[in-house]
Amino acid sequence: MQKPSLTADERLKRQGDASPSRVTDLILLGASAGGHHALAEILRTFSPELPAAIVILLHMPLDSLGRLKESLARSCRLPIVEVETQETLRPGFVFVPPPGWSATFSRGAITAEHVVRERPTSTINRLFTSAARCYSNRVIGVVLTGLLKDGTEGLRAVHEAGGLTVVQDPGEAEYPDMPTNAMETLPVTFCLKLADIGPALELLVRRTARFETGLEVAVRMLRARTALLVRLVEQSWRNPSTRTFLEGELTSLRRAIRSIDDLLKD
Repeated sequence: MQKPSLTADERLKRQGDASPSRVTDLILLGASAGGHHALAEILRTFSPELPAAIVILLHMPLDSLGRLKESLARSCRLPIVEVETQETLRPGFVFVPPPGWSATFSRGAITAEHVVRERPTSTINRLFTSAARCYSNRVIGVVLTGLLKDGTEGLRAVHEAGGLTVVQDPGEAEYPDMPTNAMETLPVTFCLKLADIGPALELLVRRTARFETGLEVAVRMLRARTALLVRLVEQSWRNPSTRTFLEGELTSLRRAIRSIDDLLKD
């Protein structure tokens, strides 16, 4: 009999009981005005087995960390860790520095910086830049809705380190400044609708492993993934290695769908 999967709280409780897994992929989500909704929509799509650590930086009042964690937990199946000082990065965990703070990365850990009171705010830039230095092409930087342009220079650092850059489509962002500014000055890898960002990240962090399909996966879901892969391939020309990965996955997925369709006809 298959064992039931652990809840987010159970996985978090066991965090100190097991040796930390080596984090090979890092997803960074930066947002400002309108970010609560955008982050919730992305987090609700992540599976508990996501093979990446996720770090969220949302511009918020300095005393609102507890409220942020509580609101995100309602939409997320992954454990959420408040980074008050330093935490070991683990795949399948969401890390959140205190509002108004940024964070740095080193030796498999994330360390919260002291409160940054810069105007305009540049906490997302600082977070992304540190991650790019530490994890280079294993970073996926995502800039969502928000005012002004924090995140643009951070995405530049991720791009120059060989990582992937994603922005929310400004046409649907509640506050389009941050994604618009990034797209005006950077060769952004992917510009995606909010509904596509979570599934795309789930797929992209598996780009070094075989993409798994099978009869247990509904044909409807496979076709939805196919449509998403087509959209990603169309935008991936700036990153040849990722485009090759995506095209291979698209070919394999189409072949799997044909096989399942043949079985269903028998």
